[in-house]
Amino acid sequence: MAPRRSGDPRTRVLAAIESATTPSRRDGDAEVPLGRKATRTRLSLLEAAYTLFTRDGYASTSVSDIAAEAGVSLGAFYQYFRDRSDIMAALVGEGAKKMLEDTEAAWRPADGREGVHRTLLSFVSHYRATAGFQKAWEEVTHVDAELASLRRELVRTFSAGVERALRRGQADGTIRVDLDAAHASVALTAMADRTCYLRFVLDSERHPVSEVADSLTDLWWNAVKA
Repeated sequence: MAPRRSGDPRTRVLAAIESATTPSRRDGDAEVPLGRKATRTRLSLLEAAYTLFTRDGYASTSVSDIAAEAGVSLGAFYQYFRDRSDIMAALVGEGAKKMLEDTEAAWRPADGREGVHRTLLSFVSHYRATAGFQKAWEEVTHVDAELASLRRELVRTFSAGVERALRRGQADGTIRVDLDAAHASVALTAMADRTCYLRFVLDSERHPVSEVADSLTDLWWNAVKA
């Protein structure tokens, strides 16, 4: 379910992630905690959905396809997820939760260029490893309003994390004080996201992760360093 438009972006997106990733099973009109067998069934459905979305795309994957890939009945699918977009949200939520945690801990401007490179290398490596799924995620946000809303909140949250890092760097003298941290954070995160999409989704050529991360690092650091 898409987050409500209240509070700061991180609070909204974490609420959406919690809603998407809290394991439960429907029993009539009630939602009940998962036992060991039900946990395995839900995991099988998530793995099947990830495989099919990555291989075939979102539009070409049906709920029936996911259930068949997981080896469960169609009725069993609906015990765990409302529909196709619900299971996509759960998959995105799992990945977003980890990336948010990594982003909070990763970039410290005081670490200089190496700190920027460490953060971007982690992002680029993850994107390259999940490029097929990233393509499906891009696809679904153009056709599903709730997931598009979730994506907007994720973008705002990542940008807000970069903005906080920039402001810390301005305070300790490592980042240009004349830089508009709010606008710069949006531009920098968009640059990283679109570069990875172009290089790993649209391009047929296989680009080395290290080269993409190095190029982004130079652009980021040269643009913001004091």
